[in-house]
Amino acid sequence: MKNQNFSYKHLKNLLEIGHEIEFIFDNVPYSINNLGDDDHPNAWVLSSPDDNIYLADFDDRKGLFASLDKIIIKEKSIEEIIDKVLYDPSSLTIF
Repeated sequence: MKNQNFSYKHLKNLLEIGHEIEFIFDNVPYSINNLGDDDHPNAWVLSSPDDNIYLADFDDRKGLFASLDKIIIKEKSIEEIIDKVLYDPSSLTIF
């Protein structure tokens, strides 16, 4: 896949079918994954070296997307980070 064609909509489509995404933004690695956290063992989280932010239970895609739409990282939405290619394109990894 060519990274310049990667969009927030495509990210959501990949998450909907269970993929996980990693990228680096502002020299910090981020991951949208289904590792869960202490309170939610089967959940989607936004992980960074400093934090795991609960997004939604694993089977709750609607909740996942609603949470993603609200996340702000360093004054940027995830949609803006992805669509404007503010992340390091060489860091984009899809599992």
